[in-house]
Amino acid sequence: MTFEKKTRLLVIFFGMFFLATLSRLFYWQIVKGEDLTAQADSQHHFTLSVPAARGDLLFSDQKPLVVNKEAFLLYANLPKIDRPKKEVADQLATILAGEIPLIATPGAQQLSPPEHEARIEANKLALSQKIEDKLNLPSAVWVNLAHFVNRDIRKKIDDLHLSGLDFASEETRDYPESSMAAHTVGFVASDQNGNPKGYFGLEGFYERELAGRPGEVRIEKDAFGRPIAIGAEERREKQDGSSLVLTLDRSVQLFAERNLEKGVQDWKAAGGTAIVMDPNDGRILALANLPKYDPANFSYYETALYKNPAIANLYEPGSILKPLVMAAAISEGKVTPETRCDQRCNGPREIGGLFIHTFNNQYHPNLTMTEVLVNSDNTGMVFVGETLGFDKFYSSVQKYGFGQKTGVDLPEEEEGSLRRKQDFYPVDKATLTFGQGISVNALQMARAFSALANGGHLVSPHLVSQIDAPTGPIAVAEKPGPQVISSIAAQTVTEMLIQVCEKSPTHFPRDRIPELFPYRIACKSGTAQIAVGGAYKEKGTTASVIGFFPANKPKYLVYVKLVEPEVRPWGSDTAGPVFFAIVRDLVNYYGIAPN
Repeated sequence: MTFEKKTRLLVIFFGMFFLATLSRLFYWQIVKGEDLTAQADSQHHFTLSVPAARGDLLFSDQKPLVVNKEAFLLYANLPKIDRPKKEVADQLATILAGEIPLIATPGAQQLSPPEHEARIEANKLALSQKIEDKLNLPSAVWVNLAHFVNRDIRKKIDDLHLSGLDFASEETRDYPESSMAAHTVGFVASDQNGNPKGYFGLEGFYERELAGRPGEVRIEKDAFGRPIAIGAEERREKQDGSSLVLTLDRSVQLFAERNLEKGVQDWKAAGGTAIVMDPNDGRILALANLPKYDPANFSYYETALYKNPAIANLYEPGSILKPLVMAAAISEGKVTPETRCDQRCNGPREIGGLFIHTFNNQYHPNLTMTEVLVNSDNTGMVFVGETLGFDKFYSSVQKYGFGQKTGVDLPEEEEGSLRRKQDFYPVDKATLTFGQGISVNALQMARAFSALANGGHLVSPHLVSQIDAPTGPIAVAEKPGPQVISSIAAQTVTEMLIQVCEKSPTHFPRDRIPELFPYRIACKSGTAQIAVGGAYKEKGTTASVIGFFPANKPKYLVYVKLVEPEVRPWGSDTAGPVFFAIVRDLVNYYGIAPN
């Protein structure tokens, strides 16, 4: 090999070596530099989190619905653990997993003793493994083992005399009203990192506002992981969470829940919902659901119970949709209360080879539009839909907000279903006029019906009126909605619904609550079949009554829905008594003068 070739090979070799070294330096300093710096920093420092106080949930009068109470964080100083990690984990899990009560909340199934024991054992095994994994974390000094430990559990753990364990003060949620408004409240649990976080309800929706921001203390440590007393210390101050002032009125919520519970029990219903709302601005005064759960012991209930039925459960509304269709036709100038149905109301209607009947197979030739509502006449409503025309009819259903979320400040809302206009067959167009072939949630129904009470505009249902931040109170702005029907149409249908409430043969007899005689109440009942898998169930209905009062200047909208009442299927018979009991309690509570 010539000298020139040797020189060239040496240059290539050293050039490749230089490039390899340069690329490795780039990898360690640029690509992995941040990780290595963090690793080196973790060998000389550790960071302690300073929890922020979570904000309260307050009724409209500032009385507490959810507040904080004393609790403890159990943590371990790993270098001081002197027993086998599995032994420590098993002992702690036995205590921490054994705090499962036998729960008997109205509407919720109680755990049987065998189920209770099985749940404890499953929790104990899972918790023991989780604690053991934390105790074996490499290069860690302090690890959090359990949040929200109460004083009794702390004493049991102290009595084990396990070295390396200690407690720090923190707070947990307390529910002075027990399970009241459970679906509205939600609950607080540990996230995947073991930190408290709100789930479902207001706790989940307003997590950022309620949680605040935890503080941090960064401390130097020696080679053995011990803090250096005179070492450098860096702090970031905590910022406590904001409290929420709700639109809920405690008394209204209380009697809404009590009346709903009585109705569910009396009529042997599978569940129910009651809503009390101001139809003028969308403030929700009460929101009750059954079955419900206990937020303080949420983990002992089926997860299906966590969702709020008022916004998550969909159903066909049935006859309570009729006044909205009538209002659209009046708003368009197609009918008046005195308009009479022609021969199309003389008997069953055949449309597309299918027959449409009235609910009781009784027919009323030449009846007026007011009588259509009073008698809840399906054939009369088909006449209204045909007179209005399907394009305008379909558009009005959209304007009422069906097929769209209400925007309420709660998570898990379902928007319902309103199929595309071109997908409606002739018979579907007919049945939509009396609330079939569309799915809604209860709050959508209350929102749409509010337009009849307030002069024709949609409201934005909401549960929070003010956020009490550390820097001062922040009022939650109300969002004005669009005009969906004319004010004249709204007023006209209100007068028609007063007659429905007073004269309807399907209406709950008002003589059972004689103190309501002097009050003008606008209302409508509904009894809807339950659609499952493209067909209707042979048995079971959604029974409901919705209305508002005082009719001359409405302030309160009440909606009651019972799911599959066994004793009687009709909304007027089952939801009706609950509706009027709530109206009676509102009259007495607010001292409302007769019309």
